[in-house]
Amino acid sequence: MTFLRLIRIDNWVKNFFIFLPLFFSSEILIPEKFLNTLLVVFGFSLVTSFVYIINDIFDVEFDRIHPNKKERPIASGKVSIKSAILIGVVLVTIGLSIIYFISFEAFTLTLMYLILNILYSIKLKHIPIVDFVIISIGFVIRIMIGGEVNEVPLSQWIIVMVLLLSIFIAVSKRRDDVYQYENYDKVNRKVVKKYTVHFMDKIINIVSSALIVSYLLFITSEEVALRYDSNYLLITFMLVLIGVFRYNQITYVYNKSGSPIKLLFSDRFLQVCLILWFGVFFLAIYQKQLSTWVG
Repeated sequence: MTFLRLIRIDNWVKNFFIFLPLFFSSEILIPEKFLNTLLVVFGFSLVTSFVYIINDIFDVEFDRIHPNKKERPIASGKVSIKSAILIGVVLVTIGLSIIYFISFEAFTLTLMYLILNILYSIKLKHIPIVDFVIISIGFVIRIMIGGEVNEVPLSQWIIVMVLLLSIFIAVSKRRDDVYQYENYDKVNRKVVKKYTVHFMDKIINIVSSALIVSYLLFITSEEVALRYDSNYLLITFMLVLIGVFRYNQITYVYNKSGSPIKLLFSDRFLQVCLILWFGVFFLAIYQKQLSTWVG
């Protein structure tokens, strides 16, 4: 259990963004492509675990005084820094090796992600605005990796929406840190002192509005109409709208947006929205393939 907490295995779910290009390309049911993508997701997850370990080492002093993060393996002393580094090096070596043998282009992008996040842990996370923008770039790199693995050209719409969605979630998460600082004087990172809740709320409003409009333009675009030929997609707009409303309720009303992964695994409302969105979009994209199999 300590090992799983050290590598943040629950955060591996973020890396399924790598599947998005394959999903939208109508080719996710091709076994070879699905398996290659799954292996890359696994390899990339090992790399991200190394990043989490490095970040925890740099944050160890702040984590030790944080009410929740003080229980992390390194902060609590259950795992020594030396042991954590050794584990991290083994994980990143295995992860990079897996990706290298599947796609050199994906390997190069993974190296970019790795360097960017090491710089983030050392310095960039202390720079206002840059801190959450870097997180968002990480998600864009994920879908770029997915595109390279399967040789799928990325739609500009997908890039824009992933960027907006990741900024929305990252800022909501950072808002929780700022809220804890302003109301309870809890500081878990220096950068929170350079924000206010009011400022974060403004950013969330702007980004969530842009996300909703972008998604509507995407599903009603000529590109989507020609590719999927489906009337189901307008249903997904309502699901996105309701999902954003729910996330904003959690952020503004309950002030509990500090752990997006925990919300994903615990909030039934968000889970239903996500499952329905995936189901409707899956039918819209793959209904012809499924009908051919059934026929």
